[in-house]
Amino acid sequence: MLEYKVITLPLAEKDIAEQTDYIAFELKAPETAMNMVRGFRKTINNLSIFPQSHELDEDEELAKYGIRKTYYKNYKIYFLIDEPEQTVYILRVFHMLVDSREKILRIFQS
Repeated sequence: MLEYKVITLPLAEKDIAEQTDYIAFELKAPETAMNMVRGFRKTINNLSIFPQSHELDEDEELAKYGIRKTYYKNYKIYFLIDEPEQTVYILRVFHMLVDSREKILRIFQS
């Protein structure tokens, strides 16, 4: 079975840190935050196998760039697959209620 390399980009790492820091420090739930970090990591690491099985984003412009998503609890994890390099790039991680379209498109406009 072919396994893909998974790379979490700095913006996605920052997203995860912000989500979990909020839970740990603002909501005073450090155990919950640690469990979330583990959950994010497990979900992201699972993308090393059959990342194509995850849907393209429903937004046409994002889908045009090949952006796919997977879910962990109430969060969307956005990623791209580089087939020639057999690599999955984790782009951003947002709560489902966040309008993330423009934030993701900015990656391609810079």
